[in-house]
Parts: sequence; structure tokens; C-alpha cells
Amino acid sequence: MSFSQIRDQEIALRLLQGMCRRERIPNGLLFWGPDGVGKSLAALEFAKAVNCEARNGDACGQCLSCRKITNRNHGDILYIAPEGKGRLINVKAIESMTEMVIYRPFEGGTRVVLIYDADRMHEAAQNKFLKTLEEPPSKTVFVLITTSPRRLLPTILSRCHRIRFRALQEATVVQILREKEQCSETRALAIAPLAQGSMTRALDLLHSDRREAVLDIIKRLASREDPLVVSELFTAHLQEKEKQITAELKAEWSGKPEEGGESPEMEKEGLEALVAGRIRREVQEYLRLFDSWYRDEMMQAVSAGEALLFNRDQMAHLARDISLDGQSVKLAAINEAARYIERNMQSQRVFRDLFFELARPVTGTALRPPGRQAGG
Repeated sequence: MSFSQIRDQEIALRLLQGMCRRERIPNGLLFWGPDGVGKSLAALEFAKAVNCEARNGDACGQCLSCRKITNRNHGDILYIAPEGKGRLINVKAIESMTEMVIYRPFEGGTRVVLIYDADRMHEAAQNKFLKTLEEPPSKTVFVLITTSPRRLLPTILSRCHRIRFRALQEATVVQILREKEQCSETRALAIAPLAQGSMTRALDLLHSDRREAVLDIIKRLASREDPLVVSELFTAHLQEKEKQITAELKAEWSGKPEEGGESPEMEKEGLEALVAGRIRREVQEYLRLFDSWYRDEMMQAVSAGEALLFNRDQMAHLARDISLDGQSVKLAAINEAARYIERNMQSQRVFRDLFFELARPVTGTALRPPGRQAGG
């Protein structure tokens, strides 16, 4: 494995290779961009490249250092990631790292600290890390990997050289699905546009029934079924998802108590918060699929062309004779629903009111705030 194996990130990789060749590497690097586009893989290859015995700006993959990093047993490569019930990077993790980096690299190369999901760093942990970043130890590079750089302190951002990673091309997503997941070409071509350049989202669509559930709801609403009944069906679907997610997270964290021990009440609260966060992300992905559908109907109505559509495998089912003003109202309602979900409003209420909006004839009706009864 080397930089050449990372897809569609030519600009980012060119910058990293230039740094390695010139041996002029900033102490802080920020790898940012969408989820599932190769940031973590690039960070690992970067750690190999700066320690590779070949010293040619890339990892040879064959020397002792490269092989150790591949097997995650290199003494100078540190890994920090969210952990515990709250899935956070806490102060203890940063303090432990700080105690290690004050010493010279054990193997004589460059110590690389990889901080995954850096935006999940607790505020106190960020302040602690900032002190280390302000006076970095020699021969140490910190690589922060995130999809949400704005959640980091401005003072941390100002001390990091930013490397942007872009969304993958659709052809790349199709190729990876077919090569690594043995996905049929038809299914891969249907998923790739909806993934919007993220392999994480593509794999999620491949291995879940989320899209099928959304298409079923859209079909029911288009057939003029009662939006209240449809919302009850969808609520039942979400409740099953919540049970599944809760069971998975309980199994994942059972037998893994926090250091120092937490009371049963704190553990329960932490698990509930983790489940709520996972459910919220799940619901946002459903809303993204609803948005893609009604956006496609608008695009098709103005003859924008197949290449600009997300649901290309469903073109025959996209409504054509629509009011653009009415369709804009539907898209605004979906966007508003996403904001309400982000504010932790009850999803049952949000989807009930959303489905009433989506079921309306597209005549440019006004939005109704969540919680208000249909027709009220």
C-alpha cells in the first residue's frame, strides 16, 4: 500500500508527498473532508512515508518500518480515537499521549500521533492538547482527522496545516463496490449517485434497507394514502431501528467499564446518549434520501438531464408534472425537519408533519411548524 492506492485525492496527496520529499513537515496537520473518502488511510500512509527507509516521499511497504506500521506495532506511531460510553476523546487520553511524546522517538524516526474524529475531543482535552501543539516536541507530527473542523478550537485550527479531502467520483464508488463488495453493476450504479462521494454512505446503503423504506413511504404518499397512517408505519420502522441499534451498542460496550468506574446510573445515561446520537444520525440519513428524491423530481421537471439525478434507477417513477414552487416548499419542509431533528425534537412529530407537507398537492402551500395539526 502507498499513496498511489488512495483514490481521487491527487491534490492532497501531492501536498503530502512534497512535504515528505523536502522533509519540511509541519508539527500539526489537519486532514478534513467528507466521511468515507480516504482521510484515515492517507494518514496511515503518511505515517509510513515519513518513516520509510527509502525516503522517496512515499511508503515502500516493504521495509521494516512500513511493515511495523501496517501491523500497528511501530513504537513511534500513536493512535487516539473516541472511546467510552460517550464516544469522546477525554483529557486522560491526551495526558497519556503528552507523557509519551516528551521523549525522543523510540525507533529514531519521526513520531506521528494520529487523532481520529478529532472533533470528538472534549473541550478540556482540546485545551490540554493545545498546550502541547503550541510547544511541540521535536520530531513529532500531530495529524488530526475530522469531518467537522469547525468543532475544534480556532487556536488549534490556526496551528495546523489543513489538507482537504474531496468526495470520491461516482465511477470510483462503483468500482470499489464491485471489486471489494462483489456488488452487481446494476446495484452499484444505483447506489453510487446517492452516496455523494462517500464510501461510508455507499456501504451503508448497500447493507441496509434504508432506501427501500424511503421509497415505500414516497410511493404511499404519491398514492394519496393518509399521511397520518403513513407516519405511524414509518414510526414503527424507526422504533425497530432503535431497538436494533440499542442492542448492538449494549453488546459492544458490555464488559467494558470506564477507567475509574462509573455508577450504573451514569453508565445508563451514557448509553442512552450514545443511542440517541446514533438514532439522530440514522434519521438524518433518511431525510437525506427524501431530499434527494424531491430534488430529483424538480430537476427532471426542468429537464436537467439524467447525469444530475441521484435516483437514476427510479426515473420512471419520478413525478414530472409538478409545480416548481410547490416542490420548493417540500424541499424546504425536509430541510426544516432536519433542523428539528438536530435540536432533538421528537422524530414522530417531525415526520408526521413532514409527511402532511409532502402529501400536499404541489401548489406552493406555506410551511406549518412541527406539532401543529394538519389543516389547523
